[in-house]
Amino acid sequence: MDGTDQPGEPRRGRPAKRDAITRAARTVFGRDGYARTTTDAIAREAGVSTRTLYKHFPSKERLFTTVLAESATVVADAFVDQVERGMRAGAGLEDRLAVIGRALVAHRAEFPEHFALVRMIDVEGPHFPAELREEWQEAGRRRVRREIAHRLQELAAEGLLRVTDPERAALHLIALTTFESEVRAEEGEPPTPEEITEMVTAGVRVFLHGYRTPQS
Repeated sequence: MDGTDQPGEPRRGRPAKRDAITRAARTVFGRDGYARTTTDAIAREAGVSTRTLYKHFPSKERLFTTVLAESATVVADAFVDQVERGMRAGAGLEDRLAVIGRALVAHRAEFPEHFALVRMIDVEGPHFPAELREEWQEAGRRRVRREIAHRLQELAAEGLLRVTDPERAALHLIALTTFESEVRAEEGEPPTPEEITEMVTAGVRVFLHGYRTPQS
């Protein structure tokens, strides 16, 4: 992930005050939750006036949407980069699919602030407009899913997989390689790196049981 922006890092060419506001928003939203957060609190955290905040973001909803969408873009960029480098390695089919699974699981540990915001949407869903969910999903989840579907289509073109519905196949691979580690994390027992490797490998093998071609 070398050279990849982390959520919250200043981006080249963006005003410093805007970056200060988005960093502060990420902190305050994460600490207080969406419903309890005020633009006054974000402005104080950023060291700017409320008036300055509103020059950049017309509402709390717009600010949260921007923070989440920009964060989702960074996470998706990192995922695509990691998968691209891993898939180029010319390894076997199982190993190539495991690259995708490991990248999916690893990002939850590498980008904790982003996934804290995602959990906030799940908990405080009624507070968020449909526009927010659409922008976030398009920047993050759907882009990642499209990338996986594209990679599976490439493997199918090589004669290694039977894929009639790439989007559905992508969802199957995501579920099989990430669900076990997510359950462990939610139960307060996050898996070790070695256990993650075992979980991803097991998920990939189940996936291949349904999608591998006889000749592969």
